[in-house]
Amino acid sequence: MKAPDPRTLTRNPPVVTFSTGAKLLVRLGIVKNMTREGARRLSTHPEWPFGPDRPYPYWDLANAIVMETEPFLEFFRTHPITGRGPDKAPRGPR
Repeated sequence: MKAPDPRTLTRNPPVVTFSTGAKLLVRLGIVKNMTREGARRLSTHPEWPFGPDRPYPYWDLANAIVMETEPFLEFFRTHPITGRGPDKAPRGPR
């Protein structure tokens, strides 16, 4: 496998998918942990900025849905993730 371009580790891309956006959120320290499913689930938030009748459109690019990076990041900066956190209790018998 080809080594990634080192610039991709220090610069933000112009667009992200749910998967690359989740990885970028973790890399920038905006969230501690995020998966593409988690980012996609948050797209149902009433203030999500992407989609029809929203400030920013989704774009089709090479068989992927992409979003502009800055509005994506701004959404997560202004709507911090408050999940339940890691499971600390032991599991009971089933």
